[in-house]
Amino acid sequence: MAKERLEEFALIDLLTRKCNTIPTSLQSRISIGNGDDAAVVKGANGYDWVVCCDTMVEDVHFKGHTMNPYDIGYKALASNISDVAAMGGAPLFYLVSIAIPASWEEEALAEIYEGMATLAKEHSMALIGGDTVSSPSSMMVTVTVLGEVEAGRKLTRRNAKEGDLIFLTGTVGDSGAGLDLLLEAVNGVKDHNHLCPSLLPLVERHCRPNPDVQAGRILAKSGLRVALNDISDGLASESWEIAKASGVQFLLNEACIPLSSAVKEYGDMKEKDPLYWAYYGGEDYKLVGCVPEIEKERIESLFQQVHHPLFWIGKVEKGEPGVFLEKGNDTRVPLPKKGYNHFRGKEVGEE
Repeated sequence: MAKERLEEFALIDLLTRKCNTIPTSLQSRISIGNGDDAAVVKGANGYDWVVCCDTMVEDVHFKGHTMNPYDIGYKALASNISDVAAMGGAPLFYLVSIAIPASWEEEALAEIYEGMATLAKEHSMALIGGDTVSSPSSMMVTVTVLGEVEAGRKLTRRNAKEGDLIFLTGTVGDSGAGLDLLLEAVNGVKDHNHLCPSLLPLVERHCRPNPDVQAGRILAKSGLRVALNDISDGLASESWEIAKASGVQFLLNEACIPLSSAVKEYGDMKEKDPLYWAYYGGEDYKLVGCVPEIEKERIESLFQQVHHPLFWIGKVEKGEPGVFLEKGNDTRVPLPKKGYNHFRGKEVGEE
């Protein structure tokens, strides 16, 4: 009988330990290695390199009836740009490796690259290489992004301290609700024209997310102590990651979690609390983080200057690492960490 694999992040930790011997000549150049949204390597001329890599696999990260080829390419690049944003960096270059099954036609492949090119143009990025191979079954797209951040200004998950205020840089839950909507639709992405117009923003947020580079750059340039993470796996999971990395507790005020009118409407239609998608839907690619309370007005001013939304959603407390929700009746309850485990093929939770 096959032995059950470890939980995803435990397996990553095990595998990276196997090859974590860093040559002495390189140790001083690695500022951030495994364990954050991206690696940071010391560069030159006052900047450090920010490097990250993500893979999207057909029938795991996307399905043909929920995303068209253009959107697959767009989102594959967006997820990496978001990781760079979470470190406070600006994306510059990208490489693409793609494994192609025989069932995919050249036109569809061209659309994947067109989707990436569109987003790359928005961020003034250049494609500088990659690899193309055949696949016996599923399409696989791997993107590596190289960005830069001012030396000494990188942002990490480890900087949260007791008394900090927690913020979000946009609404959450839209992407998760958009996926639910597409799965409910008979023809998925082909059925957009028949969807309620007020719900189309949910589909847009799922298929073509907008990584929040601007917010990350504002925070990095501020020079303040900031802990930061991007919303890729959901607000619950990302809050847990900061809490664990910093050794603190997150207390989120449920009434302050920003939700769009579209996700509220869809929640009413489905008779489902839209906060579920906010906590566990993921792929919103907004930023969650915290700053010292004394810097609240300064941060608000920086965001207001560029007309960028900012929402205060809680505070950081002392205690065993964890995440809690503050309910309207002054009660607090644990917010479990949940997410999709790629090696068990199901959602798993953690108290």
